[in-house]
Parts: sequence; C-alpha cells; structure tokens
Amino acid sequence: MEKRKKDISTLIRTIREEKKFTQLYMAKKLNVTQQAYSSMEINPESVTLKRLRDIAEILGVELITILGIDTDLVQQNFGQKGGNAATQMVNNYTTQEHDELYERLISKLKEEVFFLRNLLDK
Repeated sequence: MEKRKKDISTLIRTIREEKKFTQLYMAKKLNVTQQAYSSMEINPESVTLKRLRDIAEILGVELITILGIDTDLVQQNFGQKGGNAATQMVNNYTTQEHDELYERLISKLKEEVFFLRNLLDK
C-alpha cells in the first residue's frame, strides 16, 4: 500500500509540475485551501475517488493515470505549447492485463459506491 501511495503522490505531483501548476492553483480550482490540497497530494489514500477524478480533470489526464494503472501507457504530450498537442501512446498490455486493470478500477469504484450508499443510509 505504501508503494501505491507514493506512486499516486508522485504521479500527481509530477503531472502538476509538468503543467507548471502550483499547489495554490490546484487548491483554487478544487475550492480548498493550499494546505488542504497539499494534504491530498501527500496522502492520496484519504482522498475520495470523486476528488481524484476532479484532480485528474484539472490536470487534463484520465483517472487511471492518477491511480497509476496505466503506467505502461506512455503519454507524451506534457509541456506542449500552443494548439493541438500530438499524443504518442505505447501500449504494452495484453488483453488479459487490460481486463485485470479494468477489474481493479471497477473494484475501486464499487468500494466508493458502497461507501457512499452507507453514508446515505445513515
């Protein structure tokens, strides 16, 4: 779990810095304080999937990128300036590996739905 936490933290920070976004910018976009955003970036396991989706949207990447699920999908369009950025993607996954990745993502989403339903039932 510690490795996954570091991976997510590192991915978020790296993408944010590549885009030249500050923590303050991210915080304003998320309508939170800079300290709250910093805490999210340092401790992503305490962040809801919805909040991670919001962060991914601001950063202009897919949620699976933030979760580190597509680490073998190399997207090379960071730092592009101007109009349409070209994207080169290399996919090293087999069909079975894709299925396993999607199952992990679905499992995470099911956990969030279960959590949210429990909140509503209270």
